[in-house]
Amino acid sequence: MFVECLQRDLAICSVIQIQPFLDREPGRWHVLSIRDPNHEEQPLAQAKSCRHLVFEDVLPTTADDGPGPKAAHLESALHFATQTATEPLVLQCWAGRSRSTAIALALIVQCLAEKRLEVGELVPTSIDILLALRPNAVPNAFVLRLGLEQFLPAPQSQTLSNALMREPRIRRNFV
Repeated sequence: MFVECLQRDLAICSVIQIQPFLDREPGRWHVLSIRDPNHEEQPLAQAKSCRHLVFEDVLPTTADDGPGPKAAHLESALHFATQTATEPLVLQCWAGRSRSTAIALALIVQCLAEKRLEVGELVPTSIDILLALRPNAVPNAFVLRLGLEQFLPAPQSQTLSNALMREPRIRRNFV
């Protein structure tokens, strides 16, 4: 789907959807692939380029060295999105519902925040775009917050992350 604010095609896939998706348009899509440490890396034939991130779909623990997401993962993801500019980008994780949608939402928010949208408009607009991409999105709140912290101060990213996660359409997807 073409996302106006990003000026690029953006898609979200699960692990079983990604290869057939890439096979339809060989060499067109850059892939940001997120996998658990206990799953093998997919070759992702037909991708124009690929960035692999490895972390579990978990909330933070007291151990910094655990298998969950880290700020460096989100820095890498957003950097890859910037490097690929306005070229087509597909985000892929196991189910295509949590980690990938959180990163997509961070990208969307970043773009809309640069356009100086107020929070009252930014939240519903961001969710509109995300749900058009992936109607069953259930973003990982911690991944989202780490993503927002890449371009917003921590207190602001926490407040915005909470507002996005409390948005009624997102909350409905969690039941």
